Amino acid sequence: MTEDVRQEAEHLSQRLSGAADLVAREVDDLSGERMTFSRDEPVWARWSAEVQLRHMACVPCRWLHGIFREGLENEGYRLPEVDMETIQAGTGRHVPPEICPDRESLIAHMRMMFDFCLEILDRETPESLRALKCVRLVDTGAWREDSPERPIDFWRMLAKPHPYGVHEDPDRPGHFPMELIAVLRQIYWETLAHLRTIQRLKGLMELTIRAELPREGYLTVPKFYD
Repeated sequence: MTEDVRQEAEHLSQRLSGAADLVAREVDDLSGERMTFSRDEPVWARWSAEVQLRHMACVPCRWLHGIFREGLENEGYRLPEVDMETIQAGTGRHVPPEICPDRESLIAHMRMMFDFCLEILDRETPESLRALKCVRLVDTGAWREDSPERPIDFWRMLAKPHPYGVHEDPDRPGHFPMELIAVLRQIYWETLAHLRTIQRLKGLMELTIRAELPREGYLTVPKFYD
């Protein structure tokens, strides 16, 4: 297993080092109405490309500044400066215009957070990537207005493709212990998933898809290509 973790860490480092450029390339031809285009149906089209980008920029912040912050600080990490108070004052799921007013600043924000992920992957050993853990808490009775799925059902689906490092505690529904390697994997996989949704939005607008995304992580789930 140690060798598997080492290989995955190397893979994640390679992928995350180019992730911001991959996103930038795909959205380079989007501006104005194209960035804000959305539809009520299908469900995945309810968030425009801009909203997708703001969420993508927020994902590593929610994990590393939020859920895993204490564990990282205990290991001596100095986290990138992010105004989490302003993020939490909004939806808590998107980086707002007060922090990143435009597409370029959102890409720069992503790059900063991906670079921090690379720092972690470079510093930690396969053993410590598995030993450092957090718990993702999901309200088993909650619903979201912008989704037909309950968060708990969504999270149970998200956990399944992970080869190791995350599971729902059978004795505590809604508690998902996660190893650090799984958190970094989750950040990368969510980037791919939301970038794929931007590509699907571009398809609705009959625009050219620029980036060829690897079929890994959540992109192995058929619904992303239905």
